[in-house]
Amino acid sequence: MIELVAALAVVSLLIVVHELGHFVVAKHLGLRVDEFALGYPPRLFTLFRVADTEYTLNLIPFGAYVRLPEEAEPHRLLNNRPAIQRAAFLLAGPFLNLLLALVLFTVCFATGWPEAHDLAVAVNKVLPGSVGEAVGFRDADLILAVDDRPVSSVLELVVYARSVSGAVRSATLRREGRRITLRLPAGGAWFTKTESRGVDLRNGAGWVETVAYPLPQALIRGTGEALSCVTSLLLLLVDILRGLIPVDLVRPVGPVGIAQLAGRATTEALASGWWFPLLQLTATLSGALAATNLLPLPGFDGGRLLFVVLEALRGKRISPRRESLVHLIGLILMLMLILIISYYDITRPIQVHR
Repeated sequence: MIELVAALAVVSLLIVVHELGHFVVAKHLGLRVDEFALGYPPRLFTLFRVADTEYTLNLIPFGAYVRLPEEAEPHRLLNNRPAIQRAAFLLAGPFLNLLLALVLFTVCFATGWPEAHDLAVAVNKVLPGSVGEAVGFRDADLILAVDDRPVSSVLELVVYARSVSGAVRSATLRREGRRITLRLPAGGAWFTKTESRGVDLRNGAGWVETVAYPLPQALIRGTGEALSCVTSLLLLLVDILRGLIPVDLVRPVGPVGIAQLAGRATTEALASGWWFPLLQLTATLSGALAATNLLPLPGFDGGRLLFVVLEALRGKRISPRRESLVHLIGLILMLMLILIISYYDITRPIQVHR
C-alpha cells in the first residue's frame, strides 16, 4: 500500500507541475482554456470556475491535464498562434519540471547531501567454489581500479571490461582499510557483466558523510544537479546509439518501477526521519520527465516542437490533421512500450543494494 500511495503522490506532483506550466503560459498568451483538471475522468465535481475555465476534480487520483478547445474565437486558439508562441506553450511543461527539480535539489543540498568518498565498485557476493573465490575476491571488497584504471561505478567497470573483451589483468582492492592488488588469470571474461566468474558487483562507496551547504551554494549545486538530470539522460541516449554504452546495462523504468522506487524511498524516510531519499528521487524523476518530454518523438512536447521547427524551416505549416495522426500513433506506441516496461518491472523488480 505504501508503494502505491507514494507513487501516486510523486507522479501526480510531477504531472500537475508539468500541466501547470502549460496552463500558466496558455493564460499568459490569452488562449482559451476550457478546463484545468486534477486527476482523470470521470469527473467528480467542479471546484470553481473563473472566466472561461473550469477547475475540476476527477475520480482517478492521478496527475492532471489542461483541456484546450478545438473551436473558439480564432485568436484564442493555440493552432492559430505564431510558431514562437506555440513553442513557448510546449516548452513550459518541461521547464516547470526542471524548475521543480532545481528547487528540490536545492532543499536537499541545504538540509544535508550525502557526499561519497573513495567511490568504488563493491563486491556484493562471491560464489563459493568459483574462479573469483580462488583468485582471492571476498564479500564486501571495494574495487578501486582495474589495470590501474580507476573505476567508480559498475557501468564504468563493465564498459572498460567489454572494451578489452574481458581480458582484465589486475584489480586493485580496498579490504578492511588495506589496499591490495589481485592478478587475474587469463582464459575467461572478467567483469563483462554485473555477475562475472562468481563475483557479483554493485555500486558502492568507501564512506559517506552528510554535508549541509549554505543556501547560495545549495542553489548553485541544486541548479547544476537539475541540469545534469536533463543532459545526462540525453547524452546517455546518444552514447547508447553510438554503441559506447551496452544496452543491457540500461534499464528503463515504468510506472510500476517508479512505484517500487518511491515506496522504498518513503519507507526509508519514515524509518530514519530523513526525507532526503524521497526528495532526491522526486527531483531526479522531475528532471528526467523534463528531458523525456523534450525528446523529438511523436506525442511528446519535443515531438510537437519538432513540427514547429519544421514549419519555421519550410516557411509552411504541416497539415494539423496529419500532425495529429502522427502524434496519435506515437502515443499508442508509447503506451505499448509502457506496458512492456511495466511487465519487466513486475517480473523483475528493481533491486537496490544498500
